[in-house]
Amino acid sequence: MTAVRIDFYVLEANATDGRLRLACKIIDRAYRSGHSVYLWTRDDQESGLLDDLLWTFSQSSFIPHVRNNGNSDLTVPVRIGHHPPQSGSAEVVVSVADQPVEDYSNFVRIAEVVGFDEIEKQSGRSRFKFYRDQGLELETHRITL
Repeated sequence: MTAVRIDFYVLEANATDGRLRLACKIIDRAYRSGHSVYLWTRDDQESGLLDDLLWTFSQSSFIPHVRNNGNSDLTVPVRIGHHPPQSGSAEVVVSVADQPVEDYSNFVRIAEVVGFDEIEKQSGRSRFKFYRDQGLELETHRITL
């Protein structure tokens, strides 16, 4: 089995909805590369915000997606949910949640999105430490939107 790839995308500047817009860009790239994606959010409200944003964040792209309600169609390439990702639910997890993906070995790639403010950065450091303590190689990308 191939090792999971874990990337941290850290915002370098404050931007309105920056963390969520960055997640949409990562999802767009993964979708266009042919991967199924699970977008893990903090709560149902954030799932709704991202559901709306995926329809409008880019004039030139369409990303088929659905809110994951436990009965979601697994043929839809992008699913959004606030429950931890389940094994077999997707190849790629894009996480804007506050916890690490504990079942990381069942995915090809984990993309952790870290916002600009200090609370976001502390949460990101905690997730980074979790993966590092598992002996995983991590990549960090500093992003300005």
